Amino acid sequence: MLTPEQPPEARHAVLLLLRAVIQGQGECLGPLRAFFFKVIRDYQPSNEDLSDRLEVFKALTENGKDITYLEEDIAGFVLLWMDIGLTADFLHVLVNLVKFNSCYLDQNVSVMVQKICLLCNRTTASTDIEMALQVLDAVVCYNCLPSDSLTVFIITLCRTVNVKEFCESCWKLMRKVLGTHLGHSAIYTMCRIMEERAYMEDSPLLRGAVFFVGMALWGAHRLPALKNTPTLVLPSFYKAMWCANEMVSYEIVLSITRLIKKYGKELQVVTWDILLGIIERLLQQIQSIGSAELKSIVFELLTTVEELYEQNGFHGSSDKFFSLVEKCADKRPDASVLTLISYRAQSIQPAKDGWIQSLHRLMEKFFRNESRSVIRIKVLHILSFVLSTNRQLYEEELIEVVVVPQLSGIAEDRDLAVRRQATQLLVDLAESCSTHHFTSLLDIIQRVASRSLVCPGPLEVSERDPTAESPMEDVRTAIRGLLEILQSKLYSLPASHASRVYEMLIGHLQLHYKSKYSSAVACSIRLQVFDFLLMMRTDSLHRLGFLSKDGVLRFSPYCHCDTGEPEKRGSEKKPAGSVSPPAGSPAPSSSTTTTPSSSSTTTTPSSSSIRTACLPYSPAFNVLLQCLQMETDWKVLKLVLDKMPWTLQYKVLLLSSPCSIDHLCSTLCSMVTDRLISERLKKTPDGFSRTDVQLAVVPVLTAITSYHNYLEQARQRELVQCLEAGLIYRCAKQCVVALTMCTVEMPDIMIKLLPALIVKLTHISATVAMASPMLEFLSTLVRLPHLYAYFVAEQYVSVFAISLPYTNPSKFNQYIVSLAHHVISMWFIRCRLTFRKDFVQYITKGLRSNALMPFDDTQDTQSSFRARSTSLNERPKSLRAAKMAKAHQQQQQVSMAAGVAASSGSPVKELRDLSAMDAFRSRSISVSEHAVRR
Repeated sequence: MLTPEQPPEARHAVLLLLRAVIQGQGECLGPLRAFFFKVIRDYQPSNEDLSDRLEVFKALTENGKDITYLEEDIAGFVLLWMDIGLTADFLHVLVNLVKFNSCYLDQNVSVMVQKICLLCNRTTASTDIEMALQVLDAVVCYNCLPSDSLTVFIITLCRTVNVKEFCESCWKLMRKVLGTHLGHSAIYTMCRIMEERAYMEDSPLLRGAVFFVGMALWGAHRLPALKNTPTLVLPSFYKAMWCANEMVSYEIVLSITRLIKKYGKELQVVTWDILLGIIERLLQQIQSIGSAELKSIVFELLTTVEELYEQNGFHGSSDKFFSLVEKCADKRPDASVLTLISYRAQSIQPAKDGWIQSLHRLMEKFFRNESRSVIRIKVLHILSFVLSTNRQLYEEELIEVVVVPQLSGIAEDRDLAVRRQATQLLVDLAESCSTHHFTSLLDIIQRVASRSLVCPGPLEVSERDPTAESPMEDVRTAIRGLLEILQSKLYSLPASHASRVYEMLIGHLQLHYKSKYSSAVACSIRLQVFDFLLMMRTDSLHRLGFLSKDGVLRFSPYCHCDTGEPEKRGSEKKPAGSVSPPAGSPAPSSSTTTTPSSSSTTTTPSSSSIRTACLPYSPAFNVLLQCLQMETDWKVLKLVLDKMPWTLQYKVLLLSSPCSIDHLCSTLCSMVTDRLISERLKKTPDGFSRTDVQLAVVPVLTAITSYHNYLEQARQRELVQCLEAGLIYRCAKQCVVALTMCTVEMPDIMIKLLPALIVKLTHISATVAMASPMLEFLSTLVRLPHLYAYFVAEQYVSVFAISLPYTNPSKFNQYIVSLAHHVISMWFIRCRLTFRKDFVQYITKGLRSNALMPFDDTQDTQSSFRARSTSLNERPKSLRAAKMAKAHQQQQQVSMAAGVAASSGSPVKELRDLSAMDAFRSRSISVSEHAVRR
């Protein structure tokens, strides 16, 4: 019934019967097992009814475990079946055959392995691949893998490991093989696979080989029994990359990254040389492949090597490695490029050939052609360091080859931080540069300083965000640098450098007022420059100097404030120890009075003109005038006004060049009388008013009085009238002080204005603040008899009306009260004899109401204070001419002198307590009254 002529149903029935017999009576079959096996083996047609026949075979051998009576024929049957029905069910039976009966399959194991490997390579069914791997695992574990099957076995695993679900099982199987005596042969086989060109296009095979080799030699579960070093296998990795393939390259990167992270510090130079070759090939491939994932992982590999380098664990060629980094520097992170720059900087030193050209290339690549701020600033730091260490010998060459070509266009750079850093570098370099290259450096700084300071929006960046930098910070850096350069160049040659910087600063301030800059940075710049200009001083030899922040004043031996020849100034110099400074100027010390012109060597006029330079103050003076007329920032204006009196003390500074003092006086007077000046000013404090400006201007007007010879008559009159107008404001105290100076300096003007001025002073209330300036004004005036020679009774009464309220000891201190008595006595003595008798009652009444009545405790405040208007209304009704004998006149003068002595303060030194004070007051009053009555 099993013959081929029978219908399939008959054969199926027989096979079912046989399986039933075997399952039911299998233990009793004995030799019949061989008969049943023969039926299955010789079944015709041999390629039909495979599943039914396999079920009979599984029942006969208990799934391949029992082959009793079948030992001799089982190997041939397996090979036969593998040709006609190599399915997952049969492979499951085959696993048991290998496990339980491997000794009967020895001769055919090689063929079996090849057929199973062929199945793995061809099939896509995961079940078949899984069972095939189980068979191969059984062969390795329960039999001996033939060496002639090793290659096909490894190729199969290398390809199959690319399937994600079989990756782990393949690695376990490969690890078992590598742990046998075939381990080193397997490594060699995989290296040969990577090197042979026949497999160059088989990317899954190459990837698997790279994976297995890397995992076996330096992976997480490496096999210590394998003695292959990375140096032996890495050349195979390199050859596997001949054909650019993303998958293979990716696996190589993963493998060598793992190697470097685990054993990087142990790798030798030869190994690193191979690794760097692989990295170089990878960098070439990412350009052609264009894979983002591959590019990312290659850059991570470079980062790993950089970290090892920073830890001093990199033993390869640093130059070769950083050459690789430099090739892809535009795609590397900032930290990587900074490390590269630091390494390159190590070779920029005079001991290296072509080091200046190397510096130029570094600047060209990482400054001019780079856009990242942190990298460009790092290069500038390198340049600054090189300049500072090699300036003495190579300054000119460095400036000519590197600095000027690379930084000439820094003013147009869009990066604020870079502009600021580069400007600071140029400033530092120019400060110590004494060659002709100084002009080139200054030209670059000037272009930066000339950038617009117009606020870019409705609010400046620093006003919107206090922590943010203004986009004009580089201009501030440039100007601050120019100030530092000028301070340094004043005391060094050539002097023309200082002159050029001085002109640039003046020109920059003029640009501010021409363009009406009002930003916070612009105001800050003006504040610094004006502060500097107002620190300029000069000595008796017209030498310029600056007052430092520490209060130290040094004069320049090369820079003067006029164009006179130094020999002429030297010839006019007085003998040592007798040099007197100009009005208001400090006497030059012995260390600063020696000039180049006074040395023993005779200097020709031509050489002295080269060694010296003229920095006239007139340009700075004109800018100060512009500031007074146009400045809108109160902080800047107040600084100028506060420091100008100190500058005006140095007359040589202003008078040695055409400075219009007359114009300055006119401008200041207009500021005092301008009612809208407070509206012009911005950024003023709370409660700011016009009076604040007047308080700042009056001290300057006071200082100008010493320049009365350079003021026109009309201007002097305007000055005095301006001060008179200020008596009704809060600046009255300062105005009185200024008027005191005017009486001394400008008597010709004051003699005409004094009568009206005295009357105006009577309108000022007697306060503690006004006491000292008012009494000092009268005390000074009384010593200038030619000014009040034409006073009439009204002016004298005004003087007494001003002075009498200050005799009140309950309101004023001892000095004021004593000075008031002194002033009253002196003016009474100096007045005409015909007026004195009429003033007696007025003065005595005033003394009693101010000096005596405050001692009454029950007296209220109103009775102790007499209004100034009341004093003026109680003037004598008539002026009677006293006819006195000549003998009595002399006695009167003696009595008045005694009154003056009593009121001028000579007994004050004897006072020790309050009782002495009261006695002194009473004595002063009685003496004054006695003098008046006599």
